[in-house]
Amino acid sequence: MRIALDYTAGIRQGAGIGQYVRSLVRAMLEQDTLNQYTLLTSGHPTEEYPLPVAANIRGRSVFIPDRYLNILWYRLRFPLRANYFTGPIDIYHGLDFALPPLSGKSHKIVTVYDLAFLEHPETAVPSLAAYLNKVVPEAVKRADVVVAISQATKQALITHYQAPAEKIKVIPCGVGPQFQRITDQAVLEETRSKFALHQPFILSVGTLEPRKNHLGLIKAFHKLLQSTRQDQIILAIAGGKGWMYEETQQMVRDLKLEDRVRFLGRVSEPELLALYSLTEIFAFPSFFEGFGIPPLEAMACGAPVLTSNTSSLPEAVGDAALLIDPHDTHAIAEALARMLESEQLREELRQKGYRQAQRYTWSQAATKMLTVYQQLSQGVTTLAEEPTLEMSL
Repeated sequence: MRIALDYTAGIRQGAGIGQYVRSLVRAMLEQDTLNQYTLLTSGHPTEEYPLPVAANIRGRSVFIPDRYLNILWYRLRFPLRANYFTGPIDIYHGLDFALPPLSGKSHKIVTVYDLAFLEHPETAVPSLAAYLNKVVPEAVKRADVVVAISQATKQALITHYQAPAEKIKVIPCGVGPQFQRITDQAVLEETRSKFALHQPFILSVGTLEPRKNHLGLIKAFHKLLQSTRQDQIILAIAGGKGWMYEETQQMVRDLKLEDRVRFLGRVSEPELLALYSLTEIFAFPSFFEGFGIPPLEAMACGAPVLTSNTSSLPEAVGDAALLIDPHDTHAIAEALARMLESEQLREELRQKGYRQAQRYTWSQAATKMLTVYQQLSQGVTTLAEEPTLEMSL
């Protein structure tokens, strides 16, 4: 088969969709050496995020910046087919919500991560929400197969777009094998020193933007400090600056928590592994997630996890985390206090977390995706929830 993949997010985005695209494609290439892959990008790969290297892939960079390409494709309906850049293909897979114009009889797949822009528009950048509200329903309608990363996203697609259940395939994200508990004291102390985390700390990871609910977490942390004798505990937030990040930083100043809340900024993967391994609690009270990789990464590194009882998060973490209502700061504060006061609870969550994280691997996700490709090549578009078709790659 000749398969074209929209790999732009893989060279542009550090976390989120970029991480998904890089991890999934890498895992597929480890399993599949026969099919031919074209990785289509708007813009050129970078030293930080290069194209993967394999004998059966080639890169194709579109000379038009993605902003203008999106205008041509989705606003002006300019008849510039993606096939012009990819050459003849059997399958085109849009890995970032959208499907460009395509000619010929190639099969079409689109991956949809969540419908937060539709269900929680207040948490989305308005321009991005407007774009997604236009391209996603069109892509879902045109696609032969829609890949959702959770059952929650599948149900949202059915509810909002009346997408046929039989053409939606749920393929969860994975946890990379590098996510393991760090025990090397030199590495751990180096991370503590770099970020000045010499006291016990609660860790949260995510871009500073409304949907991650850092405001609610900071308010809950303030309540925690007022109601318990947590004289040493601090809150560390790792993640880049996103939409409306100023509100989060202002909240810290308003509550006079400058000495107790640390903004670490973007951290490297080795640093993240050490932070997960060091933290007393990993807190992820996000309002909405298509899947929620950070709680599972934290579990794999031995961190007891607190997360939300909304969207896909209960599905991802199972019974291995303490679940809270992200809108209830009092409940978040109480849960944090309960976890900090009980080593037995933290250890129970830690052991359950190790087992839960092992359920999700990129290898499993790649196998499921390759099976979908194989099914399409054989003309199968009505998908079983768990495919049993033998692949002959």
